[in-house]
Amino acid sequence: MSYPPNTPTERALWSAVVDGVRAAGASDRAGFEAAVSRLRRLPRPWVDQVLDHTAELLAEEIGPPGSVHWPLPVPPGTGLAPWARADPSLLTFLSRHVHGRPTATPSDPAETTRRLLLITHLALVAQVGVGAFLDVALVGAGRSSRPPSGLIPHCRLGR
Repeated sequence: MSYPPNTPTERALWSAVVDGVRAAGASDRAGFEAAVSRLRRLPRPWVDQVLDHTAELLAEEIGPPGSVHWPLPVPPGTGLAPWARADPSLLTFLSRHVHGRPTATPSDPAETTRRLLLITHLALVAQVGVGAFLDVALVGAGRSSRPPSGLIPHCRLGR
């Protein structure tokens, strides 16, 4: 990670998301649930906004806004277990925009799980790691003093 999160809360979010995506990709349900549990202990609505913005950035990596359609073409051999397969309603997180930014919905335990599953699927389709996208989302959430200019180029791998 080139730009480590500044605060303990940012670090907790960053590591929970990365661990959750890795666990889902490895069909490790216990690891995924542990990551979701860690995310649920973080401040609301901030964590939801960061997760939504991360998903939006990953969707932009796949294609222009509004071009992501279901089913997401997850690459073969990813090993996603049936519990980690997402349903079409996950894409509703990408369609809630106010001035180009996603709007977090009221939190309940299922929403955190759904957001992390969406991030997992988008990362698998884009074939990228989520760390750089989380960095940019943290800056966008106003929780960091780091300038985004140094972060964004390494998100757009190969572009």
